[in-house]
Amino acid sequence: MALKNGRPDRIAARPGPSEWGEDELLTLAEAAKLFWPGGPITVTTLRTAVRQGDLDVVVLAGKFFTTPAGIRAMGRGRRRQGGAREEAKCPGTVP
Repeated sequence: MALKNGRPDRIAARPGPSEWGEDELLTLAEAAKLFWPGGPITVTTLRTAVRQGDLDVVVLAGKFFTTPAGIRAMGRGRRRQGGAREEAKCPGTVP
């Protein structure tokens, strides 16, 4: 994947998320640079989201691809077991 100004070529050509169709395939690196060009989400973060079931992907030839729709769904969060979102719990705090 060639880079222009630190961005994959396809992202440099269409740098705004609105320029992409909801179902166009993006590599995880492209998705990270398209939606979070200055961070804080990285390829590693997206791989973790895939592992945790928070980001839908398509696997082709051993490579992970996602879509703008998948990224947006991840940003809204997903329901956890029992149909309710789990609240973050910090050790030593009382809910």
